Amino acid sequence: MTREYDFEEDFHGKDRKQWRKERKQAQATDRSKFKKTDVEKKTRIEIDPSWGRGRVVAISGEGFWVDSNGTRILCSLKGFFKKEKVETKNILAVGDLVRFTSEYAIAYIEDRYSFLARTDISGRKEQLIAVNIDQAIIAISVVNPALKPALVDRYLIAAAKGNIQPIIVINKTDLLEEASVEEQDRYREFLTEYEKLGIPILSLSAEKLTGIDALRSLLKDKASVFSGQSGVGKSSLLNVAYGLKLKTGGLAHKTFKGTHTTTTAELLSLPGGGYCVDTPGVRSFGVWKLKKEEVTGHFHDLAEQKCKFQDCQHINEPDCGVLKAIEEGHISKIRYESYRTLLDEAIGRTDNRTKRKEKHESD
Repeated sequence: MTREYDFEEDFHGKDRKQWRKERKQAQATDRSKFKKTDVEKKTRIEIDPSWGRGRVVAISGEGFWVDSNGTRILCSLKGFFKKEKVETKNILAVGDLVRFTSEYAIAYIEDRYSFLARTDISGRKEQLIAVNIDQAIIAISVVNPALKPALVDRYLIAAAKGNIQPIIVINKTDLLEEASVEEQDRYREFLTEYEKLGIPILSLSAEKLTGIDALRSLLKDKASVFSGQSGVGKSSLLNVAYGLKLKTGGLAHKTFKGTHTTTTAELLSLPGGGYCVDTPGVRSFGVWKLKKEEVTGHFHDLAEQKCKFQDCQHINEPDCGVLKAIEEGHISKIRYESYRTLLDEAIGRTDNRTKRKEKHESD
């Protein structure tokens, strides 16, 4: 039950306006209101045998599309779910297994075995991207948009938090032929360093149909989520691999950033077996409640270096083994740059999108 603050004794000793202000501040910082989640609430609900069962395959302004035994049903959400105060922006996500009433109202959400989530644009809530999936396909490109290791590491940490197997897919390798030397070197350095992590990496080209068979093999009989930066060609890869007709877009002029062609996540049944969630592209990806320990644990290649101080953050501390290893060429600069970006985010609890928003508001 939400804790109520009792200011009765103090009330008579201060003016009413000041008392209301303090009460409002106290309630705003009361984290107990988030202790009860939708998961806890649904466990108290007794399932009616007459309820239908299905999987959420798409979410739109109309409601929640649920696949039940091969039939798509448009459902609403029971009112008590909406009243629950939780730190999750969306109570339901694509992939959820649910029970619904004869009026097609979702009354129960089954336990999830995995999830992929991010920090929402406000920076104050967790946004579920997809749930109950086996693997996250982290789609990136080598050129236009540029390869961003820090974005990949955010996805890798989020996948680990959500109990999902990550797979890195690098699209547009055909552009390497006319890419700059710097872009070619960055691509090779990325492969060298990230293959050491033991994560599957697939280089391909939707334009040249290179590596498409290997992609189909990775997706076969698995529940996957395609996620990544806007403009890397996620929908294009699925189109050429399975003959689908998903909307695709190029890069926005002037900015060379991807355009958001896919606007909602949808669970697609793949020919030959398996499911895939095609998600809207992102320009930044904040890991929900990213902790310093999660960053240092992810960059275990840095943690293996010997430093003078046990709590060394590898920034400017004396006798830092990581800084020395970088100077000697034993640690890649792109790995260290990614580490610093995520460490700053974890310590400041602010993702890059929020930083840019705050900067814009202050200008």
